[in-house]
Amino acid sequence: MTDEASRRMEFSRLMLALNQGLLGDDPWREFLLMLRDQTHARYGTLILTPPDLSLTTMITPTATSESIQRYLDRYLEIDPFVNLPEGKVMTLYEYVGEAALKNSAYYKEWIESMDGSHVLGVDLRMSGGFEARLRLTRAPGGDPFNREETSRVEEIVPHLRQAIELYQRLETSRSEQAVMIGAIEQFAVGTVILDHDLKVLKVNEVAASILADGDGIGLVGGRVALTNPSRDAEFRKRLKAAASECGNGGGRFVFLAERPSGHRDIGMVVQPVQIPGFMHTGSSPALALFLGDPERQCVVTADAVRKLFNFTPTEASISASLANGVSVIDTAHRLGIAENTVRSHLRSIFAKTGVARQSQLVHLIHTSMPELTLPRG
Repeated sequence: MTDEASRRMEFSRLMLALNQGLLGDDPWREFLLMLRDQTHARYGTLILTPPDLSLTTMITPTATSESIQRYLDRYLEIDPFVNLPEGKVMTLYEYVGEAALKNSAYYKEWIESMDGSHVLGVDLRMSGGFEARLRLTRAPGGDPFNREETSRVEEIVPHLRQAIELYQRLETSRSEQAVMIGAIEQFAVGTVILDHDLKVLKVNEVAASILADGDGIGLVGGRVALTNPSRDAEFRKRLKAAASECGNGGGRFVFLAERPSGHRDIGMVVQPVQIPGFMHTGSSPALALFLGDPERQCVVTADAVRKLFNFTPTEASISASLANGVSVIDTAHRLGIAENTVRSHLRSIFAKTGVARQSQLVHLIHTSMPELTLPRG
């Protein structure tokens, strides 16, 4: 294989890793490791900052979580290698100057402690205000980045920009979805997704609990069924009609499930799921079934969160507040602390739980730890 063919193969593998990073639970780890190796660096780092500067994410696969946290808490603010000309690949010494850098606290306290020397980087600023910094760091005593290595990074810049733009849109969608899910679960609403054959595709924690009770409604053969035979026949008939009307603007209806226990009826709202026409097959989502149990309303308690995750009291209070649908700003007001203090604690919470985003933390608490909730009084 020629050198050019080998280089093209390496580039293809790098782009594949870059795009796969959009969907993985550990975004861009493989991409950064691969780019690090191809440029003979010690560290490959990607720093992502949202427009409101709320929660900066730093991805360095070969660094410890403690060192990443230390950088975000202390050195992010004094790092001189920031605000580079947009899209221009530059070296640290080129941008700051070797003499000035080596006299700075940032170099003495951070670069040397990280066993770093030469740094190559590029800053990208997205249309929505999202910013990304790519950094490659050499070990002490290493040679400066040469022209070939710089060109390799320049070649990936437009692809990285596109990936970050897509990531920004996906994160916005995920955040909006997390807010909606959080709101639904906050009011103890069960959600069941049915396919075109009326089989259950997915349920949330609240719905799973309601169906498991079997009080008026449950799961039979992978389908939602009412315990009253005549009501079940009517319910199934209306479900089939609703599924057949998907895509035609109809199909929504309200139904009640009577409960043999004597508790108040479970209210149900059936809503068609809007999907592209080419996905209208048996196994694709067709209907969303929302279950409302008037006997059930829950709240996440700080004490239970603290015991299960070994959080500090403040971390537990913040986590419980967010899991109960309260915003970061309102959480700060309720706890009587600064908003920046809440965000600082969140970074520690993320490190302890292994999550990277607020929506993931809320999801972890609500779906993985159902025992955290207590009835609202």
